[in-house]
Amino acid sequence: MIAGLLIPAAALGALAILVTRGVERVMPETLAGLVLTALVGALLMWLLSAGFFALWYALKAPGAAWLIGQTGAHHFMLLGAQAALIWGPVLVLTVSTAPRRWRTNTW
Repeated sequence: MIAGLLIPAAALGALAILVTRGVERVMPETLAGLVLTALVGALLMWLLSAGFFALWYALKAPGAAWLIGQTGAHHFMLLGAQAALIWGPVLVLTVSTAPRRWRTNTW
C-alpha cells in the first residue's frame, strides 16, 4: 500500500519542485515570467507524469506495453492530468515563492 501510493506521490511532488525550479531559471523575473513559468511547468509535469504512468504500467505489467501504441497514449495523458491533484498544489506553491529567489528584479 505504501509503495503503491506514497512513493509515486512523493516522486511526483519532488519532480514538480525540480521541474518548476528548472523552468524558473530561464524565465524573466516579471509577472509575465511567473505566469509563463506556471504554464510551462504544468505542461511539462503533465507530460512527465503521463510518461511516469506509462513506465509504471510497463514495469508492473510488461504484457500491457502494447497499449501505448494504440489508444493507450490517451489513457496515460488522462492519468497525467488526474495526477495534477498531487503535483498541482506543489507547482503552485513553488511558483508563488519564486519572487523570493529573484536576483535582479523585486516584487
